[in-house]
Amino acid sequence: MFNEVTVSSADQVDMAPFTSWLPSPSTQDFDLVVKVAGSGASPLHQDWLPLAHILIDHGLTVMAQHQRLNGHSGDFVLHLRMAVQPFHSMGHGCDVLVHVGDHAPEFWRFDLQPGSVLLWEPPVERPLYPVVPEGVITYPLPLSDLSAPYGEGVSGKGLAALGVLLCLLGCPQETLHRVARLLAAPRSFAAGIEFAHYEIAKRDAYCLPLSADDRGQGRILLAPEQATMLGFAISFCECGTGCDRELLQSPAEWMRRHLGIAGGMVSVLQSERHPDVQVFRGPQEKVVALLGGDDRAIMSCLAGSRILVAADVMDVVKLLIEAHDLIRKGLSGSVVVLVDDVVARRHQSVDLSALIEMVRPRGADVRGAIMTVQSDLPVRPADRDQEAGADVGFFSWGADQGVVRDAVGLCRQFGLNVAGLYPKVVVPLPQAELEMFARTVKRMVLVESSRRHGYAERIRAACSFRPTVLTSLPGKSLTPMDIFLREGLGAV
Repeated sequence: MFNEVTVSSADQVDMAPFTSWLPSPSTQDFDLVVKVAGSGASPLHQDWLPLAHILIDHGLTVMAQHQRLNGHSGDFVLHLRMAVQPFHSMGHGCDVLVHVGDHAPEFWRFDLQPGSVLLWEPPVERPLYPVVPEGVITYPLPLSDLSAPYGEGVSGKGLAALGVLLCLLGCPQETLHRVARLLAAPRSFAAGIEFAHYEIAKRDAYCLPLSADDRGQGRILLAPEQATMLGFAISFCECGTGCDRELLQSPAEWMRRHLGIAGGMVSVLQSERHPDVQVFRGPQEKVVALLGGDDRAIMSCLAGSRILVAADVMDVVKLLIEAHDLIRKGLSGSVVVLVDDVVARRHQSVDLSALIEMVRPRGADVRGAIMTVQSDLPVRPADRDQEAGADVGFFSWGADQGVVRDAVGLCRQFGLNVAGLYPKVVVPLPQAELEMFARTVKRMVLVESSRRHGYAERIRAACSFRPTVLTSLPGKSLTPMDIFLREGLGAV
């Protein structure tokens, strides 16, 4: 029975499984958004990491983020995005939903759309009304039967589902079986692979690039904690000219050694006042990184420090290096690098070339290039994506910057004249940079994922312009498509 496809349209009933998955044309860049949700998804937070390296080996850029529906109490969701081209955010919509719960989910929460694919084990007690949205192509999987014989607990169903997914995406079976031993439920994972291989007739499915080449060798996967430790280690690295060569030749060994260096100098603490916050404190306590937590509560206890805000995992490394440079140059007595809750729950593949540029020995004149536009601000108070005479200038802080970067690209594809400003400093406010950018655009739009940040109030008090503020709907994450639609319809 599990070789049948359940679809919403009567004219698709006779199609073989996966025939209705929209194929990726050879002329189109591969970009896939996958969400794995339900009670069986929770253990996958760590288990998916070795599988991510398979995707990277295919030449893909990968980003993953975990969250819960309904705040802290809902089902676990592992949100994955993989693409051939670089990207900056988790994207929008959902191409594939893998549900590993025991009940029918609230499908509207997952941004499914006509043509999306659902892989799941339907609940035993089916509701009297159709629960799957119209146009979503649904494939039932015997996840309980696949995992039950092995007694691998709650991890079993989730990894069986991932085995099915990765097999259908075209990952080589031998590669998947090789990494299975690294997972919490290796036999359930293998059972999912075997089921997909022998029981599902796959044709024209979304699939990974057909053959892996050496593109994947130029990327590594970083968690925010690793990025933080590497930022401290690189800032104090005394490896000399051989460090960048080692990183290129043996990334795993380079990471192991530098994480060891950081482990000898960095204290990792948790605040009793803010239990969700990890505090990474460096030598002499002049540079501190804060991961996660409520941003307003954190900001309230940072008076007197210069505060930099990271946009993504790679930005964590960059800003920690810049923070130490500020201390060395005597431009600040203490610096805090703030990693907001979104970035703190993210894994991200990064280009080795970017890391190599950071570890490559730099002379005093180059290292001093971080000096100032104003006497108390680094030269890179903000990145800018400028377009002459732009109608709209978007700007934001933290993880929202990735959403804005992707939205700017999306708007330009449809002929909208937009620009982007991405400040890295939040205290002191980079007023001169903001004013300069505002003079080059017709309208300023501040993008904030939550009204609690308070950036708008600070800008209105310090700057001559009055930005429009764009926020997400209650309970929803802001996406590039949200910004594009609201701007394109004149609703911002």
